[in-house]
Order: sequence, then structure tokens, then C-alpha cells
Amino acid sequence: MKTSALFFSRRGFTLLEMLVVLVLLGLISTLLLQGFVYVINLRLRVLTHLDDLQRGTLQEYWFRSTTAAIIADYQEGKYIFKGNQREFSGLTAAPLEASVGTLSPFTWQLQYKNGITTLSYRKNDDEYWEIAHWAEDKGAFSYMDTKGKWYTQWPPQFFSQFPPQLPSVILFVGQRRQTPISWMVSLSDRNMTKRDSRLDGW
Repeated sequence: MKTSALFFSRRGFTLLEMLVVLVLLGLISTLLLQGFVYVINLRLRVLTHLDDLQRGTLQEYWFRSTTAAIIADYQEGKYIFKGNQREFSGLTAAPLEASVGTLSPFTWQLQYKNGITTLSYRKNDDEYWEIAHWAEDKGAFSYMDTKGKWYTQWPPQFFSQFPPQLPSVILFVGQRRQTPISWMVSLSDRNMTKRDSRLDGW
């Protein structure tokens, strides 16, 4: 009787029991692996979103800062503000390549090539910096006068009177990851064309 009890106490696991344990371990491992993959993918999506948000915030800041600091040039100056749906240029007191307060000519430009639209900033040495890009030919600049009327170019081709050198508002419409975006910058307090005192008395 003692021998029989000792035999059953030392016989170990049966094949069926081992199979059940292996199946349970496989299920647990599968669930853990799926959870781990989900967490990794979620982390990647969050990091991508944060990176895109930070990049988009920086791009918008660059555009707004340079555009809000546009200064009217002399009436016969070389850098009088002008713009159309694809680009605008003039003088800014907040260029991307120099410290704030440095007057510098600049250009914001939209260029469509090979299925990609690129938003670029041009420095005074004609070097272009790519700021943003997106698929398809979508994007434009537009300009508003003091009465709230929008134009596709500045100065307007048809205007009831001599237009001010600067528009009241500049609007940029583009895309970020296939999502429409719009940046509007007011210039209403910068509409005074400079007087060249050297010409006084002539």
C-alpha cells in the first residue's frame, strides 16, 4: 500500500496535463505580445502626432513672425511689397536668417512640382529654405484691403483709388498631412509708406 502511494506521488505530469499547460502558456504569450505591439504602435502614433504638432507650430510661427513684421519701403524703393496667389515679397523686420529688428528683403513662395506643393522662404541672398510641403496643387495667398475686400494680388489690378503699399491682412491657405490649414496675419498698423527725407526740398 505504501509502495503504491509512493509511486503515484512521484509519477509527475501526464502528457495531457503538459499539453494543457503549453496551450495556456501560448495563449498568455499571444495576449501579452498583442498588448505589447499595441502599446508600441500607440506610442509611435503619439510621438508622430506630437512631432507633427511641434513642426506645424514652428512653421506657423515662422510665417506669422516674418509676415507680421513687414515694413513698407520707400515709395520708389527696391523692395516695395507685392504679392499674388503664389508668392509675396517685401521688407521684414523679423527675417528668419537674422536677429529681430534687422530689415531684410524676403519672399514667401508656393511652388508645385512633381505632385508636391512646397512652401519656401527666400532670404535676401536668393537662397530658398523649404518650410513645409504637402501632396497636390493646393495652397494660395490672398490679400484684404481696409474695407474687408479680398484680392488675389497686391497691389490690386483694379482699385477705386491709389492703394496703400501694404494690404490690411495676408491670408495663407495650405495643408498639413492632408488637413486644410489657414494662417491669417494682420498688417493694419504698418500701412505707412516711408518718406525719403533726402528728397525733401527737391
